[in-house]
Amino acid sequence: MIQRFCFVKLTDAEVPGRAALAELLAAELRSTGAEAVVGLPADASAARWDVSIVLTCASLAAWHALERNPAFAAVLADLGRRAEVVKAWTFQAIDASG
Repeated sequence: MIQRFCFVKLTDAEVPGRAALAELLAAELRSTGAEAVVGLPADASAARWDVSIVLTCASLAAWHALERNPAFAAVLADLGRRAEVVKAWTFQAIDASG
């Protein structure tokens, strides 16, 4: 399983509406077929970021297919216009159950 972790620092103008933006973002990502969890900072350790996104895909090939999806790319492009910084990393999940 592949997990894509994204952390977004919004522009100052977008910060007051970040909760509504997070809800919209979650709905838009899911409408593209993405398995997405969108979050807001829960404690001081996360306060420098405004929105988090965790995407889960069955494989690296599935992740690459998703990122090439025009509807998915459009959602991320819109988010990019609202953001000062977007950091993202892709990880291979380890199944410890054996």
